[in-house]
Amino acid sequence: MAKVKHVVRTKDGLYRYNRRVPDDCQDAFRKKLWNLSLGRDYDQAVIRAVEFRQQHDRQIARLRNPETAEREKVSQATSRASARIAEMERRNAPEAIEGEEGTAEGVLGELWRRIPQIMTDARDEPNEYHQLSVMQTMAFGDDSRTFGGDVLEIAPPAAPVDRMLYDAHKAMLGQRLEQLAPLPDQGRPEMRLQAMLERYTKVQALRPATVSHYQQMVRKLVQHFGNHPLPHYDRDRLRQYRDMLVNDPNISTQSVEKHFAPLKAIWNWAADEYDHLADLQFPRVRMPKRETSIEEARWQAFSDAEIKEVWHLLNKAWGPDAKSRITPRRRRAFLMAIRVMLYTGLRPSEVFKLQARDIEGDVLTIRETKTTGRRIPLSKHIHDLAPFLDKGGFDAERKSKTIGNTLSDYFRDIIRPAGFTNDRHVLYSMKDTLVDRLQRQDGMSDDVIRGIIGHVSGQGKLRHYKTRMGDTAHGMARMREALDAIEYW
Repeated sequence: MAKVKHVVRTKDGLYRYNRRVPDDCQDAFRKKLWNLSLGRDYDQAVIRAVEFRQQHDRQIARLRNPETAEREKVSQATSRASARIAEMERRNAPEAIEGEEGTAEGVLGELWRRIPQIMTDARDEPNEYHQLSVMQTMAFGDDSRTFGGDVLEIAPPAAPVDRMLYDAHKAMLGQRLEQLAPLPDQGRPEMRLQAMLERYTKVQALRPATVSHYQQMVRKLVQHFGNHPLPHYDRDRLRQYRDMLVNDPNISTQSVEKHFAPLKAIWNWAADEYDHLADLQFPRVRMPKRETSIEEARWQAFSDAEIKEVWHLLNKAWGPDAKSRITPRRRRAFLMAIRVMLYTGLRPSEVFKLQARDIEGDVLTIRETKTTGRRIPLSKHIHDLAPFLDKGGFDAERKSKTIGNTLSDYFRDIIRPAGFTNDRHVLYSMKDTLVDRLQRQDGMSDDVIRGIIGHVSGQGKLRHYKTRMGDTAHGMARMREALDAIEYW
């Protein structure tokens, strides 16, 4: 049997027309390979293969001819759209494009605008799921709920407002379909994203606060795209996820990057950990450009005069003679928390976790923190912290999981009416104020500042060799001198 060009025989005896699409024609054909069935009869397969080859040769020639290239591209697009519409009609698609004029591809390209009305009309209909799943394929090229095959690829609108509406309509339709019939998770349970996250956080021995943060970031992806093995989340899906985050008014541009950080970490770890994932790489997804620099976006330190005024306002609101609905015990706890933040750099939630056992002599051991556990000297300015904690200190406040937010809200409500309208002046500004006062001191080093506030970024590989400031007598003495030298009021 002579070998015929582009004809191959599969193991089950079926002949197929197998031909690679030339590189310069792949965009027009929307494929890299022609792989068409020729049946089981060899003679008939050869005849059909010759017909396919001649047809494709003509199409390739027209695409390569400048005078006919554009007409051939339109012809290819129209054929794809017509075939897709015919398939939709065969499957009883809703009458979504009846009466429209223009090319089929153009009509489908505007179909997304009708999604709200289509969803309203289909609501509670017996075949609602079927109608909406077909519309998902027609309007957005997403056939995950209908059928496989070549999906007509229609580019999303370029205009910013239209793109926002497009993404919103797509998400709205996807959420309704998920309500009607959630897509099953794919792959072995132990290889799915959330299981991999759990394994990764244990192996890396991440801190509870970091684990909680990673879980929150990953949970949002799973809610919208399901819990699947890592390769399932390809570039297109992650781009959709990025765009969904960008269009969420409650998520800042900087936060979008934070949502992707744990995903990248898991991908890198999985590629090293599992042989069958050795070639796994995190898809290239460009992050949105920051609207402001870190310096412009961060919380702002209070000046010397401002911190004095803030402390006066807080004492007026929470002092012994204050007329407040807050109990005297809690007011004392709030004032102590503010002072501790100013001389330790702790976050509000971290301050309220302090207990009497955390102080030995004049050394404070910070155990529960988002950054790194550390030992720092107890500044002379908060020498009364130890007896405060001995008497119960923050025991009552620790019972509330939102006590940090409560203090932050009260703080804002006190300083804003007094003229502190800068939205970067918040409770977290206590740490910025501390760092500002440390930086002012002659000969101050970044190591001392890091030792106090707990940040290790910027030290690079020296972390493998350097002893932490709080673990040496010399380091402890330097930090004590720096903290004792600060005078806020």
